[in-house]
Amino acid sequence: MLHNRWFKLSLVILVLAYWVFALKMYAYKSDELVCQKIDVTVSDSHLMKFVKPSDVVDLLKESSMNIEGNRMDRIDTDSIENYLKKQSRIKTAECYISPDGCLRVKVTQREPILRVMSAFGNYYIDYELKKMAVSSSFSAYVPVATGYVSEGMAKGALGEFALFLRNNFFWNSLIEQIDVDKNGEVTLVPRVGNQLILMGTLDNYQEKLEKLRALYEEGFNKVGWNKYKQITLKYDGQVVCTKK
Repeated sequence: MLHNRWFKLSLVILVLAYWVFALKMYAYKSDELVCQKIDVTVSDSHLMKFVKPSDVVDLLKESSMNIEGNRMDRIDTDSIENYLKKQSRIKTAECYISPDGCLRVKVTQREPILRVMSAFGNYYIDYELKKMAVSSSFSAYVPVATGYVSEGMAKGALGEFALFLRNNFFWNSLIEQIDVDKNGEVTLVPRVGNQLILMGTLDNYQEKLEKLRALYEEGFNKVGWNKYKQITLKYDGQVVCTKK
């Protein structure tokens, strides 16, 4: 019995000694390991194509962080993540160093809710009401804001309005364009029907849209969607329809 105990204890000691040795050797080799490659995964690429793996690789190569060819222990993964998250189309970024000499990067993209195309700029607004650069290779299927749309308005009242539309299936399916005049009054262009919808300002927009929804569901289903050329919602307590 005593012999068996000593044997088991010796075996445990040998295993522990091996692991200590292996860890030291791995640490030594890791210090000498050089980054051979940057491998990028865009985890939500099946939903959007704003960011491609090659875009991220190019960003890192163009930066001053000196990644490829540098020793792995000199690569600051936190700085790389922070750098990528500052890019307007990237929402999250995670990176780590693998034992095979590869820097592995995983990113997710920002998701737009509104496209702004005005004299003041051409960009998207995302779910967090942040400005997001457009892409030459991919366009999101979101309402387009035109006219006198300042960046402050896009990130503020208009962005909140677009977020409300996005989170409501009925309005998200219906509204195609949001035009803003120099007085800040809004005209909506629907995907269905030929009429224009005059909202006035965005004050009390939920109440105005409820009246419009009642008109679509109860009125237009009886008289038809194309009988009127204009629907005005800016007057308190009423909806004014102008015939063609």
